[in-house]
Amino acid sequence: MLPGERHKKTRQSDVTETIPPRAYIHEASATVVPQGKPGGDPANWLRLNANESSYGASSEARKAVADMANTLERYPDPSSIALRTAIATHFGLPIDELICGNGSEAVVETIARCYARPGDEILFGRYSFIQYKIFAERLGATAVLAEETGFRTDIDTLLAAVTERTKIVFIANPNNPTATHVPAKELRRLRDGLRKDIVLVIDSAYAEFANAGDYSAGHELVAGTQNVIVARTFSKAYGLAALRVGWAHGPASLIRVLNRMKQIGNVNVLGQAAAIAALGAVEHLADVVAKTITTRRRTTGALTALGLDVLPSQGNFLCVRFPHGVSGSRSAFDQLMAKGIMVRKIEDYGLPEFLRISIGTDAEMDRVIAALSDYVQSTAA
Repeated sequence: MLPGERHKKTRQSDVTETIPPRAYIHEASATVVPQGKPGGDPANWLRLNANESSYGASSEARKAVADMANTLERYPDPSSIALRTAIATHFGLPIDELICGNGSEAVVETIARCYARPGDEILFGRYSFIQYKIFAERLGATAVLAEETGFRTDIDTLLAAVTERTKIVFIANPNNPTATHVPAKELRRLRDGLRKDIVLVIDSAYAEFANAGDYSAGHELVAGTQNVIVARTFSKAYGLAALRVGWAHGPASLIRVLNRMKQIGNVNVLGQAAAIAALGAVEHLADVVAKTITTRRRTTGALTALGLDVLPSQGNFLCVRFPHGVSGSRSAFDQLMAKGIMVRKIEDYGLPEFLRISIGTDAEMDRVIAALSDYVQSTAA
């Protein structure tokens, strides 16, 4: 189904899939470890399977890490006060509405542990970030997958899927792995349509790359609520994936609850220092974002010209559908791997005919385009 196509919406059973606890194996998604062994010289391997930044961290962040190397015997500040202060100043947010974690995933999991129990339901779109299912499994809660429209989270379908057992609604915006987004007015409609005892988690890990005019990371939706929280990360645009630094913005009452549940010292010393420095390196971030968006647009055009379906992306990656279904995507994956290009199979997301391809530098994406051109020519022969 391409953007613009719609699911027919009737009964709740027609628009959702309920996955009871332990109904699936929650193996780790293979984003860092390649799904197979790449070919060619390891020095030339191209890692575009984890949505990492090919531009790396800023020089300021790297220097901050080096400067902290002589204090490794000291525990980190468990409250991340300096980092929260820097985030508050940079984004114009109250410091008592901020929490930091070992990547945004740790913050989001803490939310799940606080607000869901066995028998409760955690609701999200069918093609949402796979960790949401895993969180539900760990808690003994029920994952409820709402059908989507054009590979976008459908707000009407989400609202129709809410039951008395719904405790948390997750919405990744932009979404991983589809890279699609939900407009700001639709996010607001979702917030306004939920019961006040349901926690709405807006996972905006890729917000920096979203340039659609109707996009919002969602921070404005927190004001005046007790149940809305926005999660962010330094792993993607800031290039700090190795250090695992995330944060979230929510009402002070909710943040106090999360602080009681989070691990002590959950953001390491190097991560805190690097993230503070990264916030100050505004030119580096602007350069990374501008280059990524330009290369994303160019790569989308090139792959579309090859006859491949590319979902509209607001992230630093593309979700590409191949002809001939799963056999086509597997064949493309194998050919890319043979050339030393690692991308992500997303069969575990229920998208077997797609591959997810991170956006790298222009030179890196030229390799991808050339390899997929060879693939298309080989399938046409």
